[in-house]
Amino acid sequence: MKRTFLLIAAALFALTSCTKEIKTETLKLEEEIPLHEGSDNSVTLNLDIDFPVSGFSKEALEEVRKAIRVHTLGESYVEFTGSLAELGKDWRDAIAEDYISSNTAMLEEMEMTEDEAPFLNWEFEYKGAFGETWGQYVNYIVDQYQYLGGAHGMNGIFPFVFDRKTGEMVEWNVVAPGVSDEKMDELLLKHRLDDLKEIIGDEDINEEDIFFSETIEASPWFTVDDEGLTFYYQPYDIAPYVFGIITVPVPWEELK
Repeated sequence: MKRTFLLIAAALFALTSCTKEIKTETLKLEEEIPLHEGSDNSVTLNLDIDFPVSGFSKEALEEVRKAIRVHTLGESYVEFTGSLAELGKDWRDAIAEDYISSNTAMLEEMEMTEDEAPFLNWEFEYKGAFGETWGQYVNYIVDQYQYLGGAHGMNGIFPFVFDRKTGEMVEWNVVAPGVSDEKMDELLLKHRLDDLKEIIGDEDINEEDIFFSETIEASPWFTVDDEGLTFYYQPYDIAPYVFGIITVPVPWEELK
């Protein structure tokens, strides 16, 4: 039987100076839950998610915490009011119930034993942390990995930008006002290969083989800093899974 352990902790600390006095507490959870007692199959859970406790107004603070709950653990936690420990336990129990019931039902329906079913292990790893502050805006980065059986898991990086005055998640055209959608599409197309240069020219990879379409629209997932905006595209968004997460930087000098 695999070892199972659980840790749900809240640790208070100040971020580095680049994030200007935002203090956070961290939801940490690590657990491995077997399909049933004595099973070699399990679901592995790993949470490491930062929530602010200061650095925003009182009203904005709850908006930010709500957004982080929703974009890491799901829409069902939009109105959650408990502690971080209670939040972690609620999420853990829901995932465990889904894992056990789904795989038990699948085995019964397919009339298979565990030994005959090779993909009964699941894995969830969610991380969330604040990044750089730029003016009144601060980046928050969500890094996720899920494996629900099958050939491979799915990973993704989902950054979003908070307005520290209101606590709202903002879109790119709020951070870069005056830039039309058409202009941004042109810039994204121009810079689509900037972070892919190392793989271009490989004997098996050509530029024309990477993207699904000749056009690229702005992703809702982006960061902002002194260099400009960087848009994040998840596997399958604009290119096949093999190319992973694609980032497209757009410099400030071209956004003016």
